[in-house]
Amino acid sequence: MKRSRAIAVLCLVGVGALALCRAAAQTSPATRRSALSVAVTLPDIQAIVTAVGGPDVVAFPLLRGCILRRDLLVEPDVRSRLLTADAVVWTGFFGESSAIAATVDKLPAEQRAALRQPVWIDVSRDAARINVPTSSCEGYVEPQFMYGDPFFWLNPRNGRVIARNVADGLARLRPERRQFYANNADRFGAALDADITRWIEELTALQSFRVFTTQCGWQNLAQLGGPSFLACRTTPGTLAAPETLADQLNAQSINLIVVDPNTPPQYAEVLRARTKAKVVTVPSSVGSLPGDHTYPGLFDNFIKVLRDALTSL
Repeated sequence: MKRSRAIAVLCLVGVGALALCRAAAQTSPATRRSALSVAVTLPDIQAIVTAVGGPDVVAFPLLRGCILRRDLLVEPDVRSRLLTADAVVWTGFFGESSAIAATVDKLPAEQRAALRQPVWIDVSRDAARINVPTSSCEGYVEPQFMYGDPFFWLNPRNGRVIARNVADGLARLRPERRQFYANNADRFGAALDADITRWIEELTALQSFRVFTTQCGWQNLAQLGGPSFLACRTTPGTLAAPETLADQLNAQSINLIVVDPNTPPQYAEVLRARTKAKVVTVPSSVGSLPGDHTYPGLFDNFIKVLRDALTSL
């Protein structure tokens, strides 16, 4: 599914939509200041959208769990909100646009014809990627990964780039607030730079360790240094059977296995019983964090768990 198809599906505009645009231009400033409804594909990106948009936006996530799974769909409880969103913020990953298109395709024809025309904001523009995805053990790269590992936001250095892209996108909706969004993005980036300096120092002591994560993408964090993150998947996004995986990890002398809460529970059980590695459960998304749902909070939590687990070995 190409992103152009997904965008075209949501960009069905007729005479009625043009009339709505003219009417909106004549509304009062108070009406124009109502919060923008922003659909965001992932909770981690939603956290950045909220920081940049401030009171101007009400953001909600469309997807949960691993975006590599083939049955990826927009969550049922937000499908109606997607249809009236002012903007869709996504990572440029075709699986996301496919999931959105699949939702829209199932609508009755009259609903599709009445869809609002959202602004699509691709936050992957200028983001640094791991050139060769490590989601597959065999080295084969599927076409959807040809530009690199899709989990680029798990390299926190990309946080500033994402924030800038969000600011530019929101400014297309509200040009008069461009400076407000730009200032918020700059403040977000400056605070994140300070966090990154601290994280690099904290990760330095862990550089001799080898870590396996059941959730894809944490190889991006290795761009800051610290432990080596390994992945071994025959198909991107698909783990081998727990027993097979345990044998693979034993052969690679893994020190720590990080299990995401979305991973089936039998994996943690088998890996604890059949490997010598320490096994811990850590959320890979701010949507699963117990309290801090900010973008930096994701890395604070993950690095703390790594330090506590690895320094005790």
